[in-house]
Amino acid sequence: MRVLGFATSCAAVSVTVEASAKKAASPVESLRAEVEMVQKQIQHAGKVTPKVYETVQKLLTMVTSIIEPAIEESHASDQMLVLTVFREIIDCDAQYTKFLNGALKQQQLAVEGGRGKVVITTGEVDTAKEKYAKCLDDRDLLVRENNTRCCAEYQMCPNGGYGDCEIVKLSQGYVGCNYRERTGAECYAHAEKLIAPLESYFAEQDKKYEMARHLCAQFKASTEAKIKDCAALQEAVNAQAHMVNEISEQVNHGGIELVEGAKGECQQYKVCRNKAITSYLEIVGPCEKDAYGAGGDCVKNREEDRHSEWEATQEIKCMLDHYCQGGKFEEDLLEQCKQSITTFHLAISYPTLPASTPCEVPDCPSCPGCDECIDRPYYQYQTPCYETPVADPPVCVEAPDCPGWCTSEE
Repeated sequence: MRVLGFATSCAAVSVTVEASAKKAASPVESLRAEVEMVQKQIQHAGKVTPKVYETVQKLLTMVTSIIEPAIEESHASDQMLVLTVFREIIDCDAQYTKFLNGALKQQQLAVEGGRGKVVITTGEVDTAKEKYAKCLDDRDLLVRENNTRCCAEYQMCPNGGYGDCEIVKLSQGYVGCNYRERTGAECYAHAEKLIAPLESYFAEQDKKYEMARHLCAQFKASTEAKIKDCAALQEAVNAQAHMVNEISEQVNHGGIELVEGAKGECQQYKVCRNKAITSYLEIVGPCEKDAYGAGGDCVKNREEDRHSEWEATQEIKCMLDHYCQGGKFEEDLLEQCKQSITTFHLAISYPTLPASTPCEVPDCPSCPGCDECIDRPYYQYQTPCYETPVADPPVCVEAPDCPGWCTSEE
């Protein structure tokens, strides 16, 4: 947009300069015609008459009051035009430099800040994973110990469906009573004597079972608590990993925008600068001259024309001065007049085109995300040892042979 607006302003300035140049050229042509008439009048009269002298004074006034200011004004207009067009090139460079030192650096800092946050949070994820892995190790130890303890309880009392945990077979044989020889009280006393040792045995066995049951319950509670702790740690790891992935996605998106934005700014800068340079070269020139070897709609051609006009004007001015002073103009004075003429003040200053600013497109590699935690299998603790089939219950008491006399007869 700046280039288009500038082109319009350049056109306006160019019209003004052309008008100034034509304004200068027209009086110079009139001056030449007037000087030729004066020369003819002097040649005809053989001297400078008062009327001719008056005409010469008017011509000198025309040179100093009209022609010289017009040429100098035209020069000033073209100098301003050159600087104005050149300023457009500088503006393109300045705008792109402002982007490099401002918006681009801010975006880079934002992306790098996001990368730093990813590194920090990734480290936190790794730390959380280490805690989680340690928890799993502790959990597996507890599960194995729990299974061992609870298997001990189960082995003592598997409860296989036949009722008793332990059936003891008496080594002394069967307990009975011979009512022919002993009374019922005597038989009971005999039986009581046989089973008396079982009281302490069952009491000891019960203590062992209660201890096994207590250890099983204790380790089961500890195991369940540790499993809950590990589950909480796993959720924490996954939440942290999810946060890292979100930040990584934001960083990656910001990096893409940064690269694409830098490419777009670079392209706009190149377009801006090329248009400004093209406009500058077209306006400055040199350009094609007209059929008479003069003119041309560019600054360098007009500058050359102004130098020629100034030199011609100063020669005429020198001749007119000599007419006023001595009444004549010697040809040998012409070279002296030419040597005294300078056009340094009409030289246009053309700024040197600066080198273009190198484009900067940062490299923004993508940030990898974090994997979530995956639990590892462990020994089943809820039903330890139950995968082993229960053996058939032992036959602890054999049925006695019935005497023939107690067998009922049909």
